[in-house]
Amino acid sequence: MSTSRRVIVGQTINLDIKVFNALGDLVDADSTPSVEIKDGDGLIIRPSSPSGVVRLGTGLYRLTYTVSSSATSGIWVDTWRVAVDGNLVTDAFNFIVLTASASIDVSGSQIGDAPAQEFSQDEICGINVLMEQLRCRLKNNAKAEVLDAYGIPTLEDCPIFTNDELLCFLQNSLSEFNQTPHFTAFTFAEQIIWERNSHILVEGAFILAAAAQMLIEAGREFTISDNGITMQPPPLSTTLNNALSAFVTRHTEMLKFIKANMKPAPRGVGTFRVLAVSPAFLRLRHLRQRQIV
Repeated sequence: MSTSRRVIVGQTINLDIKVFNALGDLVDADSTPSVEIKDGDGLIIRPSSPSGVVRLGTGLYRLTYTVSSSATSGIWVDTWRVAVDGNLVTDAFNFIVLTASASIDVSGSQIGDAPAQEFSQDEICGINVLMEQLRCRLKNNAKAEVLDAYGIPTLEDCPIFTNDELLCFLQNSLSEFNQTPHFTAFTFAEQIIWERNSHILVEGAFILAAAAQMLIEAGREFTISDNGITMQPPPLSTTLNNALSAFVTRHTEMLKFIKANMKPAPRGVGTFRVLAVSPAFLRLRHLRQRQIV
């Protein structure tokens, strides 16, 4: 596959492929693969040839191709021919060639791109602590029995939620923590978050994860009949919905109780104020206006 799906005319693109054998393992080709490139109009721009193809590692090959500055835009096709164990395999991929006027749009972030998130080492440590607790709470460390290449049963990791999904749930739970019932600015790097208040953070993420899974489970609950045998899956979505109704109410109340004891520190020093109704005493406030106290 191509490492980049877009390239501006006159610029260079890296076209990479991975070669696998019948068992799904990376292997080297019998000889250097050949590459043919066609432009958006179907015209052959580069005839099939192994010239310029380099080996990056076991089963990894790359062609660094420079698109001519006079080339036409469109969807170009790169066709690879690879010989593995005496068998010739042909596969085609594509990449988009854009005009120079589109370089401004391509250089920046596009709608739908994965967000670029950066975390400090302290934040990563805090996230890992909370994520491990969330995995245990969700029973996310599931295993599935599969057969390896030799037909021997082995256990393979089969998580319900990916790390990206778990991180999303934790980030939303921290956001809820920071805005209920008054605004704060805690981060994952602070020990008070991943130690003292880990339960409330993990519980908030657990609620979001269970709510997301509830819709999937509801779509699986249909009756299966085969030769007189009927199988009715358990109503997991109803069970999750009932549990979430109780969890959300308790979680919100607990969050309010916790945050009620965590008033944010003042951001400045106020002016002196005399608690009196006499105009003579009230004038002291203006006399002391240039003083801190």
